[in-house]
This record gives sequence, structure tokens and C-alpha cells, in this order.
Amino acid sequence: MAFNIDTASINAASMRLEVIGNNISNSNTSGFKSSQFDEVLATSMKGSSGNKVAGTRQSFTQGNITSTSNPLDMAISGSGFFRVVSNGVTAYTRNGQFMLSKGGDIVNSTGDQLTGFGVDTSGKILTGLPVKMSISAADYLPKATTTAALSLTLDIRKAAIPTTPVFNAGDPSTYTHSTTTSVYDASGTQVDVQTFYVKRSATTWDVYGSVGGNMLSTNAGLMGTLTFNSSGVLASSTTPAATPVATKSLGVYTVPVGASSVNFDMSNTVQFGTSFAATMTQDGSPPGQMVGYKMSTDGVITASYSNGQTATMGQVVLASFKSADGLASAANNQWLETTASGQASLNTAGAGGLGILQASATEDANVDLTSEMIKMISAQRVFQAAAEMVKKQDQIMQTVVNIGQ
Repeated sequence: MAFNIDTASINAASMRLEVIGNNISNSNTSGFKSSQFDEVLATSMKGSSGNKVAGTRQSFTQGNITSTSNPLDMAISGSGFFRVVSNGVTAYTRNGQFMLSKGGDIVNSTGDQLTGFGVDTSGKILTGLPVKMSISAADYLPKATTTAALSLTLDIRKAAIPTTPVFNAGDPSTYTHSTTTSVYDASGTQVDVQTFYVKRSATTWDVYGSVGGNMLSTNAGLMGTLTFNSSGVLASSTTPAATPVATKSLGVYTVPVGASSVNFDMSNTVQFGTSFAATMTQDGSPPGQMVGYKMSTDGVITASYSNGQTATMGQVVLASFKSADGLASAANNQWLETTASGQASLNTAGAGGLGILQASATEDANVDLTSEMIKMISAQRVFQAAAEMVKKQDQIMQTVVNIGQ
């Protein structure tokens, strides 16, 4: 029995050293979680074999977060696991070192694919079943302008201009103000639309327009007339007969631009005793090439393009478990779901008690090297003591054998 007790002590010390060695060797592994060795003592010496190995358990405490230069590196600040898939096997990890594959998938160094919520054709995130995350390198497609909003302040102090001489875009004396709005046709080609404002009376202004340097085809380019009330607020808008421009609603003129048309919204135009001012926005865009991407703290990945536009690529999801201690350790610093851990619950970062994501950063291993070195010295002493006990027991047995000789 003594040999059994001593051998059990040696085995336990050896296993403890293995656990400590594994912790130390992975002290620089991103997202690694250290393990602790458990053993229990027998309640009685009678029939006992000494101590009994209870196994190891991992500590899922937070590791330090270190910044990196890779925009796809991700660190979880708080609870949760990344969900990755490889050859149909789903695994979970805290190692957020990811990169783009040649096909545009977000993968780790072993090729496991990160999963999350995808997007529809309009860029709306589709919550539900997670899919493989990817970033498309395709160009941003051009978008034709449909609406151009012009918020104008006309200077009421300017003198009225008579109808004679006739308006002439090349003669500044025939108009009061002018401004240019850049819009885009279906091919993404920029087209400049210039509008001219001619004060005719204390309350009325004529609006003329040119598209791509060419005046509108009738009435010398006249688009219509804006009429203001005594407070300087737009009261009505009209369109002359036989003109290619239509009045859609108050202050909104539909102007033909190439094969399509653009609604020029001047409904916010006012006339005050101040200098002319114009603020313009439009909803079209030229084509663009992707110039970069970034991730928010809730895992939304957004690509940016050379034309100033952005597009949502998807949203990283995190997994949580009722009992993380029940997860089964797997290769590549990963864990697998088990009946002891319970099924994974998926949610976005920052929701449901999950941690937030930090981009361009990784989580360090939660290994305390000082503590592990002390444990190693202690385990080494136990191993030596147990080995010495076996040696002494062998000497005693040898003495007993020699008694009968």
C-alpha cells in the first residue's frame, strides 16, 4: 500500500508540473486561459491509495489587452467567445487574431472562419443564424442622384432686376445670385447643375437652370418662380408652360439630367436681409474603391470607399455558456461545446451581459508567470519528496527481505 501511496503522489506531482508547464509555455499565446490542477485527499488511510487526481479547470479571467496594427485583430473586454467554423465543426475561442483570406473571408491563422450576422443587399444586418464573415473587395457601385436639397437664403436687400434685358447666364447683371450643385447620373458621371436666382419684386424670384453647361431648352432656361410671404418664408412655386421642368411640390422642381431626372428641393429657401447663402446635399455617388475597414465596439464591420461612402459588411457575434467550465479544450487554443457547458447562446457584443469588442487589439494570456514559477518550485519539491519516499520504502522492503537470509 505504501508504494501505491507514493506512486500516486509522484503521478500527481508530475501532472501538476505538466499543467504548470503548459501555462508557462502559452504565456505569450493570445487569448490563452491558464489551468489549475486539482487533487483531493482520501478520507482514510485504510485501503487508500493516497491522493486522487480530480483533474484540471481553466480560469476564464480577463487578460490584458494589447493594441496592434491589424484592423481585424479583435479583443473581447468582458465575457464571451468568438465563434469559428472549420470543416463543419464549430469551436469557440478568445484568440482574436484574424485576417482576410484570398477569398475575402475573415479567418484565423489555422484557416478557421469567423462567424457573425450577414447583411442584405441594402446593407441591413440580418440577425438570426450566424454566417461566415467576409469583406468584399468589390467596388462601390455608382448611384444616380434622385434628390438634391438646396437650402437657400436669398438677400432681400438686393434691387429687383427688370425682365429687360433678357436673362443671360454669361451676364451677371441679369441675375442676383447663382450656385452650382454636382449630381451623378446612372453611370456615376458627375454633372454640374447651375441655378440662377433673379429678384423680380419684393416677394418674387425667378429661377433659371443649366445642366452640364447647357441652359434648359425653353424660356431661356427658366425653371419657375418662387414667391415669399411677408415673413420671408416660401409661400408658393410655379413652373412656366412649355418647359422640361415640372413642379413636384412646393419648391421642388424635377430637372432632366441625362436619361434620368433629379428633384431639386428648394422648399427650405427663405429671403432675409442678409448675405446670400447656400447649403447643398444630394443622394448620388460616383463609383469608388475600398480604401479600408473598421469595427465598432458592438462588432459591426464597416468598409470605407474612395468616394466617401461606407457600407456595412456584417456584425461579429459572441457566444456565452451557462457553464464555461464545462467546455472541452481543443487544439489551436479553442473549446468545444459539451452537455456540461450547455448550448451556446449567441448575441452581439455588449448585449446580454457579453463584453464589448476592441478593434486593432488582442487579449493577452491570463497567465501570472510569477505565480506559476512558485507553483513549479512547490510541485518540484513534492515530486522529489515523493520520489524519496519510494526510495526509502524500497530500502525498508530490502531490509525485510534480508531478514530471512
